[in-house]
Amino acid sequence: MNYGKFIKADFILASQLKFLGKAVSTDTRWESMNYIHVEPSEKDKDLLLGVAMDGRRLHLVDPIDNVAAKAFGLTAGYWQLLGGGKKEVWITRLEDSETERFVYPNWRKVIPTSAPEWETTFSGFAFTGTSKNFPALAKFLHEFPEATALNLEYLRDIGTGIEWRVQWIGKNSVVKFIEGDRLVLIMPMFIE
Repeated sequence: MNYGKFIKADFILASQLKFLGKAVSTDTRWESMNYIHVEPSEKDKDLLLGVAMDGRRLHLVDPIDNVAAKAFGLTAGYWQLLGGGKKEVWITRLEDSETERFVYPNWRKVIPTSAPEWETTFSGFAFTGTSKNFPALAKFLHEFPEATALNLEYLRDIGTGIEWRVQWIGKNSVVKFIEGDRLVLIMPMFIE
């Protein structure tokens, strides 16, 4: 791969990019989904959004912090998260010549537009730390109107300390998590 721009981002942009990076696919059959996809936002012509998905979940930031995006030189295209520390990330943009064959899936089609059948809140989950979050997780999962199994790693990846608005659209549909400029969709696992 040929890479163009390299960016060391921090603060809000780093947080947004780390969040997106959690949902990047590792399946090499869907090469375009192996990167964070940045494109113009429909909210304003000067804004960008970031999306990442792996076929079982989707993370969206719309809009990406505009001041930070401009300051760090973030542009539309495919970006690879290279790593980072607690408050910073390093990313690189793939050259357009490398991605012209890519077709990013129409992620807008998977966002439910119907009214949810049930709503609640969720404040995140972590495998480490105090055991306080385990009873809250069990309560959260038992509150769903029907048996709904969610991948615990996906729940962990949305972070802790943030109150998400959760929408249960219906049986065998995605579960929608909304917080400010962030959206997460998680496909439930089927249980019988």
